[in-house]
Amino acid sequence: MTADFGTARAVDARAFGEPGQRTFQIRIVGSSLQSASLWVEKQQIQALSLALTQVLSQMGRSEGGEQDLGSFPESPEHEFRVGRMAIGFDSSAGAVVLQAFDITRAEEEEEPDVEVRFTEDACASLNRRLMEIIAAGRPLCPLCGQVLDTTGHFCIRANGHSKEPIPEERIDDSE
Repeated sequence: MTADFGTARAVDARAFGEPGQRTFQIRIVGSSLQSASLWVEKQQIQALSLALTQVLSQMGRSEGGEQDLGSFPESPEHEFRVGRMAIGFDSSAGAVVLQAFDITRAEEEEEPDVEVRFTEDACASLNRRLMEIIAAGRPLCPLCGQVLDTTGHFCIRANGHSKEPIPEERIDDSE
């Protein structure tokens, strides 16, 4: 059964731990003060941020301010690890709709566990926070796009031969 949160009063995202070992959480407070704590993977954070960036771009918006979550409950009514998410736009309400599915549910089940609508401001605020979380992670290799680990990086573009750090790209003024 879907928990319909209506239009969210507040939403935010958090990351716990050191880069490479982080855990990610999206917290939502619904229109009737119901609450959800959605535990997600970094790839899901990145995909959600990309989708929100595209929707906001189509709305002609890119920036958002802070949202005060108030006192988020210690034990939210809905707390689960997200297996999949869906995002859409409800043109009649002018809201972005997020659906989240518990990872323990069967893939064929079509009803989401949580459905919530976000205003344009809430979307922009959430997306700004997601981008901050992504930027605070480990840097990516400029050659292959994989994360640079502190223990060393065997770049597939260098056929795994280079154990040296990849130099910063230089811009030559003489050209």
